[in-house]
Amino acid sequence: MRQGLMRKGIATAVATVALFGGAVITAPTASAATHPKCNLDEPDANYYKIRGNGVNFRKGPSTKYGSYGLLSKGTKFTYYCTKTYPEVWWYGKVTSGPHKGQKGWVRADFVTY
Repeated sequence: MRQGLMRKGIATAVATVALFGGAVITAPTASAATHPKCNLDEPDANYYKIRGNGVNFRKGPSTKYGSYGLLSKGTKFTYYCTKTYPEVWWYGKVTSGPHKGQKGWVRADFVTY
């Protein structure tokens, strides 16, 4: 029984590839929006908000990196991925306020739902 199901699955896959002229079609990966400095990719379509005033929006995942500017309380932020050591930093895109559309880094403890 198990071999029959396996053969049927393989036959279906071969037929699908033949149908598309031998090309294998894949969906775009969620990691397209991530960053090479991330070590944990968990893209999340939900909006988060900055939970304090004067939060640095940085060029990299530590205080060693320069700031693009300050984010104010309530600024919306879309999360893409995380750098987890030694502190937790989130990489994402600002979706409201003066930095709208810009990608960068925020320390995770300054972000809330």
